[in-house]
Amino acid sequence: PVSRSDAASTAQVTKAVEVKKAADAPKADKSVPLTQYQEMNSGKQLLFSHLAISGMPVDYAKIAEMISREYARESDEFKKRDILAALKPGVDKELARAKDGRYYYMDIEASWEKYDFDSKSFASPSIGESGRYFNFNDFAYGYRLEWPNGAAFSKLAVPDESQARAIEALRVKYNGINTRIYFFVADTKLGETTVLGEITKVKVMDAKGNLLSEI
Repeated sequence: PVSRSDAASTAQVTKAVEVKKAADAPKADKSVPLTQYQEMNSGKQLLFSHLAISGMPVDYAKIAEMISREYARESDEFKKRDILAALKPGVDKELARAKDGRYYYMDIEASWEKYDFDSKSFASPSIGESGRYFNFNDFAYGYRLEWPNGAAFSKLAVPDESQARAIEALRVKYNGINTRIYFFVADTKLGETTVLGEITKVKVMDAKGNLLSEI
């Protein structure tokens, strides 16, 4: 049996490790042009981003189970070994690419709340809510993305009334607004398959891609 004091102590140690890990993680270079950010649109990218920066040993067999149907369905162990050997160079290439290229953007279906006349802004819990995460419905479904600094980008200040009216009119329409998040893959969450991204820019656009406002 684990006492309450032991459980609390373990939780404190885990929290301390997470805080230090976050402090030691590299930070985004804000001078990197947004044109150099690549689109993130698959769990595969999250998978390799996590593996590239987590520092954990690469389990090629586990990766092969996820990315290759041929490998996952094969029951002949010799054939599985041959398939794995053929996959390894490609896996190493993807890992190297993920390690070198850590700047991404993602288009999300963010919910923007109605215009707040007091703060002259729109708020989005989709970005700023603590514990909110995103993932993709593909083979790497278990890998997810969180933005720890999302709260700093969850309010879109629009003091100009005509601009605010235009955004409000689009906000109430289905798919009227597109939200693009630019971020740097900074770290992974301790003991989880979670990638932590540092947001550098949020753009709010109409359905045609025209910029409405940004944070």
